[in-house]
Amino acid sequence: MKLEIDAPQRPTRDIRHDRLLVLRDAHRTLIALADGSDSGAASQAAAALTVRELARCFRNGTLPDNSRDWEMVLQGIDLTVFKDPVAGETSALVLLVQQNVVVGASVGDSLAYTVPTVGEAQLLTARYRDEPRIGTGMAAPIGFGPVKLNGKLITRRAAEVDPRGVPFTIAAAEKPRSKRHFLATP
Repeated sequence: MKLEIDAPQRPTRDIRHDRLLVLRDAHRTLIALADGSDSGAASQAAAALTVRELARCFRNGTLPDNSRDWEMVLQGIDLTVFKDPVAGETSALVLLVQQNVVVGASVGDSLAYTVPTVGEAQLLTARYRDEPRIGTGMAAPIGFGPVKLNGKLITRRAAEVDPRGVPFTIAAAEKPRSKRHFLATP
């Protein structure tokens, strides 16, 4: 699977509270995004802790292959972040791609689409949801997949998505320039 990171298409707000994690082995790729609720230190800590916990799952080999189990993983991370004395709140999106199939879950406003080589873009994640985020102790992740990946996998913030036209400029794979937009193609 070829991985590319796309530069933002317009000026962006403060991104110190955003975290992107991409981990790969011979058979699978884990993509995780966490977008803290604001630019404060507590949101930065929540986003960092969220991706750190997802990285731990990858390294321990405990990656679910169904959406319900990904919901449970994010619920567990919600409680971990909630109990952390310095962490605030964050949205989260996790995607596992293996054998050209994507499965995962999301909390908050980060979105994932598949864009087939022919046909319409398909929204994987639930439409924009603002609350409750990871770190509240009440997060309600929504899983998605398994979905066959036959084209591109795109993640974006809800305010930056046009599912009809999907107007993206693809950055060269060897020049990752942004933590904002992620594309994966088989």
